[in-house]
Amino acid sequence: MHAMRLIPPLDCREEIARRLQAITDNRHLNAILGVNPDAMVLAERYQQRKQRGAMMGPLHGVPLIVKDNIACAEWPITLGCKGLASVKAASDALVIQRLRAAGAIILARANMSEFAFDVRSRSSLGGDVRNPLQPEVTAGGSSGGSAAAVAAGMADAALGTDTGGSIRIPCSYTGLVGLRPAFRRDMLAGVAPLALSKDTVGPMVHTVRDAALLHAIMHGEPPTQPEAAPLSSLRLGVIPALQGENPAQLRVWHHALNQLRLAGATLVDVNLPILAQVKSQPCLSLDEFQVAFNGWLVQQQNGPNNLREIVASGAFLPEFRSLLEQMLTSHSLKTPQWLNGRRFQRGLYQALTQTADHDRIDAFVYPTVGSQPTSLDKMPPGCAPELAAISGLPAITLPCGKVESGLPVGMELLATSRDTHFLLAIALGCENVFHPD
Repeated sequence: MHAMRLIPPLDCREEIARRLQAITDNRHLNAILGVNPDAMVLAERYQQRKQRGAMMGPLHGVPLIVKDNIACAEWPITLGCKGLASVKAASDALVIQRLRAAGAIILARANMSEFAFDVRSRSSLGGDVRNPLQPEVTAGGSSGGSAAAVAAGMADAALGTDTGGSIRIPCSYTGLVGLRPAFRRDMLAGVAPLALSKDTVGPMVHTVRDAALLHAIMHGEPPTQPEAAPLSSLRLGVIPALQGENPAQLRVWHHALNQLRLAGATLVDVNLPILAQVKSQPCLSLDEFQVAFNGWLVQQQNGPNNLREIVASGAFLPEFRSLLEQMLTSHSLKTPQWLNGRRFQRGLYQALTQTADHDRIDAFVYPTVGSQPTSLDKMPPGCAPELAAISGLPAITLPCGKVESGLPVGMELLATSRDTHFLLAIALGCENVFHPD
């Protein structure tokens, strides 16, 4: 059984010094855009509190790395973009307030895909994020810096954002657990927007128990630990259409399914005709980005006034120019394309929940991505990550094996309701099968 890693360190100063050294030693990964200059001062203060018996909470002195689109008061918040390098956050994001109150020390800002646009993490400020397991390949995106930081030991936890797979794809590539919680707009206070109808913020960690702890704290809930759902009571809906065609991954995948079967789970093949429509859906961020982003910019300190100014400056990755110029043409949400996209969100949610009811399924299961990365270029992840992103249902990825090259294979579990707690219990049951140590 994977033990929790997110426990208060014996010595906050030693812990923070060790993690800062790991950041220095791994500069070649391009995972970090900036380090907290007060980290050691905080560590000293937290150690003194600990010695007085005045612990702040369950994360007292635990270092945390934060994707650079989540606001930390008075720090830069750049989204990886040169045109936003001077922007400073006026206040903490809601999730940062709660994590700090629980005792976490925010150690560094993570590199990301510029504006969170892409499924590999490349930015004009930070370059390509490299995978610590194989530095010649991408760590995925858009939360790749967060994933690489945790996988390389710069911290045991990071925050990412997930609009279309941006937590789950890099966690799959780097062998981590990544949770996309159920969609809740109120959780996004202080998070730079990409698509307001799909954005989420969640934990990127080593174990399901750590994901559950951070999820509870971030949502203002008491940090209770999940009990593993007994696999003998579970019916998991396998979606063959999402298994991909990569032979190396398929070998690992079928072995993982067999492990679950042997542990007592009932696996049911599920046919979802609506999947054929997922790839052809309009990209909601094309309509939603400029309106939301300009509203966000107004609330920041020292930044440009609007998206048009950034585009005019040219201070961003040239490969995003055509996309940004397309986004500049959208000034309102209620376009026919946007309304169609919103209708499809409801339709997919209904298709998934009705299928789950009909087949008595506790969670859907499929590979998080179609195959492992082979270079620093973008790998098409397939449409699997979009199921949670479009439906608003929570999903979690966890490693279920490795291909011969040593890169991990992620298994995604998609909830059949908005109950993230039950999803975590199922994930813990699966994790205990794959990692019984």
